[in-house]
Amino acid sequence: MNNKSTDAALRCAARVLNNHAVSTGLIRLDMELEQKQDFKPGQFAMINLPGSAAFVFSRPFSILHSHEKVVSLLYRVVGQGTQALEHLRAGQYVTFLGPLGRAFDPPAPDQPVILVGGGVGLPPVWAWLKRYGRSVDKGFFGARDGGDVPWDLLDENWRISVDIDQGVPDHRKAWQGRVPDLVAREISAEDKTSRLIMACGPIPLLKAVADLARTRGWDCLVSLEEHMGCGYGACKGCVVPVLDSTASGDGWRNATCCQEGPVFRAESIDWSRYGQRDFEIVG
Repeated sequence: MNNKSTDAALRCAARVLNNHAVSTGLIRLDMELEQKQDFKPGQFAMINLPGSAAFVFSRPFSILHSHEKVVSLLYRVVGQGTQALEHLRAGQYVTFLGPLGRAFDPPAPDQPVILVGGGVGLPPVWAWLKRYGRSVDKGFFGARDGGDVPWDLLDENWRISVDIDQGVPDHRKAWQGRVPDLVAREISAEDKTSRLIMACGPIPLLKAVADLARTRGWDCLVSLEEHMGCGYGACKGCVVPVLDSTASGDGWRNATCCQEGPVFRAESIDWSRYGQRDFEIVG
């Protein structure tokens, strides 16, 4: 996987250009940085409010899109932090730190890629397909219902699944069920093509994608959604269990998601332990 690039991270004020809903639950935040930055798909940024309004911990967001000085994020209101972001208007400022973390791999010439995003896990896989996508690569997105799908971001090259079959526009299609099952349905088990699957979303989705990849013999990379507080591995608030034959005890250790991830090889995650801790969602 690509090396992390924290050494090149920019800390600056970012001016809000737009902050608008793209579905019933997802909001796109467009910002202008002080200087141009190059983000790789899968990297993230830490966002905070300026001055006395600042949160104790900044909030991590995967990069949806970047061009020159403009960077776009996608978020859902889930707590106090994202509630505060929802009220930002054009011309206001946030504090910005990025790019951070390990990115998804660029494409290999002879290996088609499957991109799988669930809910707010769309940005890193959308960014990859936007930057590297070829005709052999396929995008899959799963949402609660049709209203929660950011249709304007997803063209006809994306396959859509919904938990509840309602709110789907008349001119678009959505399959009812889990998005990993849609991938398995669209790509026959008889197809022995070597593929790479990249996924980001909630833990059950990632586990299902990892299982599918293992069954099919595909390579698999997952971007983990952890509550990173600092972005540099200092606070240890985003540890995830990874398999490590050199570790003492049961052959696993805690890895900091912001430093060693957020993109990991699926086979390196200890799925029997991952997600067993109870987290308070802070947004």
